[in-house]
Amino acid sequence: MPRTRPRLDRPTIVAAALETLDERGLDGLSSHGVARRLGVQQPALYHHFRNKAELLAAVAAEVLDREHTERLPEPDESWDAFLLRNARSLRRAMLAVRDGARLIASTGPRAPNLANSVAQVAHLEAQGFTGPDAVLAFIAVSRYTIGATLEEQSAPGGQAVLADGADADVVEGADHLADVVRAVAGLGPEHEFDVGLTALVRGLTPPSR
Repeated sequence: MPRTRPRLDRPTIVAAALETLDERGLDGLSSHGVARRLGVQQPALYHHFRNKAELLAAVAAEVLDREHTERLPEPDESWDAFLLRNARSLRRAMLAVRDGARLIASTGPRAPNLANSVAQVAHLEAQGFTGPDAVLAFIAVSRYTIGATLEEQSAPGGQAVLADGADADVVEGADHLADVVRAVAGLGPEHEFDVGLTALVRGLTPPSR
């Protein structure tokens, strides 16, 4: 009995692209590979996505819809608590898929959720931020979150770089620095991320009313 091909629509193509991403990484994610997984010719994908960039934007949006579950503020939530919660949720979403940070960074503004953005900015405006300052706060936090997660996913073996090298035996204090760096690495990447995130958010106070 011949194998039944899956119905070719946008959700099916995005699902196949996500499977390919987890298997091959972002560098190995191609329209040819997605089409091959679906058992179709590559031009069939162009009925649903004009190019690879549009497909990647849809894949990024799907990752965020599935995994970035804390994008909306609670009614009585403070602005800083929301920024922290939202950033941690974004980090978890990117870590949920292979090369997630690179995927989100590569799509940029092509995969926004307008309703979420309106609610987020309005929440900060209600607590004293101007509209531009609210947008800049989200830009700063999202760039830090994406950059930190990108570094985490790109590090060899997921390990921090230690203060070792050819000069370790001749530079005074190098042994101590190596011990300190190892101690920081022992705290884990989530702790490291939270320290930087908290420091950043602490500096984003709204202007005086």
